[in-house]
Amino acid sequence: MPKSYLSRRYKRKLSPYLKTLSDAEQDVYFSETESAVAELVSRLGKDPKEVRCIILSIGRYLYGNAGKDFYLDYQKIPLSSDITLWVLQPPGGGCIHLFETPAGKVLVDCGYGMNYADWCAALADLGLGSFADVKHLLCTHGDADHMGMAGLLPAPAYMHPTTRALLESGSRGFSAVNEYQNLNRTYTKTINTISGFVMPKEYIPADTVPKRKRGAFSVIDEISFGGLTFEVWESRGGHLAGQLFYYEPRFGLLFTSDAILNFASISMPRRVYGSIPDYLITSANINSALASEERAELFAAAKALDAELKAEGKRLRLCCGHGAASVFDGAGNLAVFDSVYHYARRNAVSAAVKRNLTKISWMIEKKLC
Repeated sequence: MPKSYLSRRYKRKLSPYLKTLSDAEQDVYFSETESAVAELVSRLGKDPKEVRCIILSIGRYLYGNAGKDFYLDYQKIPLSSDITLWVLQPPGGGCIHLFETPAGKVLVDCGYGMNYADWCAALADLGLGSFADVKHLLCTHGDADHMGMAGLLPAPAYMHPTTRALLESGSRGFSAVNEYQNLNRTYTKTINTISGFVMPKEYIPADTVPKRKRGAFSVIDEISFGGLTFEVWESRGGHLAGQLFYYEPRFGLLFTSDAILNFASISMPRRVYGSIPDYLITSANINSALASEERAELFAAAKALDAELKAEGKRLRLCCGHGAASVFDGAGNLAVFDSVYHYARRNAVSAAVKRNLTKISWMIEKKLC
């Protein structure tokens, strides 16, 4: 008889974070998770107690930083007299890049579905109104932390056709070259369920016929709205199949998704939470070697654009999938140029205290789970 790793007590702890699943669906989920834990133990030598703790910590971290405990780090970047870019970093998951334009809002990516009410409150508090006037949602890739709210927003979700196929497959391992398909499928179901992923109601597929090149990348489409024009670059799929990058040449904005991140601008709790895929599915990239090559190519393209913009008295901003929007410093490294501010639902708790509490609670949970 196969060894059981998920006790009834553990299932009771995890169930509150699986509330979108029926009892029967939870039974299926626990069976799949049992298989994934067994694989992590037998093939990768993981400690089953630690695996259980890490899975449970997803729910505890996300729900522990939601509602009254939700917070943001944000940059407000005026681009012209009537267009402003807001870079909004939640506690867990990718950034939302929100443009205010005279014609309505444009979003590049949207966060976890479970945080929809938190985002609505934050937008109102920051003087941004609501999501009601979002006219375009540009998705970089199909991970839940980048498009989990897509089905709750009024605009159709623009994405690569491969991203739609990935979403419908139910696994971020779609087109992966690694051998851990069972782990990828179980992880995807775990994170999508806990984070409240809502599938888009409508899709707009990107045109995938190459028009021209930007460095190593094909420009496959173009989107114009409200004084903004986005070139759509097709990635090579190192991080995730169907990933897109967006470049806005008028204001010098390159949306690098998860291919380039300014790690120094990401807080410790976010880094710890962001390391979970590496533990549970061996890597957040479906092809790590290709992802490394792609990152180097994107850096090269970004530096070439920055040189062009400097000649016009401008700078390139790299709007990363996680962390602050950044520029290249004199040594060619990413540096934060625009001020970062903190917003919290409970303003009595400082950012420093919250970071320390999160770090301490994480350590305690790891020992006690």
